[in-house]
Amino acid sequence: MVVNVRLFGMLGILAKQRSVAFHMAEGATLGDVVAELGKRFGREFIDRILRVPGEMHSYCQVFVNDAPVDDLKRELEAKGSAAEVGMILLMASEGG
Repeated sequence: MVVNVRLFGMLGILAKQRSVAFHMAEGATLGDVVAELGKRFGREFIDRILRVPGEMHSYCQVFVNDAPVDDLKRELEAKGSAAEVGMILLMASEGG
């Protein structure tokens, strides 16, 4: 399945792009998406998302198909032709 990821705020700055699309196997989880983003954008990027492996920072907000999700084990479902994932860090400096 195609996964479209939108990166807001600091995540877009770290990645040097605001969106990325890639293919994932059916049954892929949000954790699989985060791992792929870490491979593409490096350690500093992934450290902003994960507090420890398998656990997101409380200020990292993720939306899958426009619904908030905080479980990295959540299986992605395509909405139409792709799964839509949005990520933002809600730091105090960003108005969170």
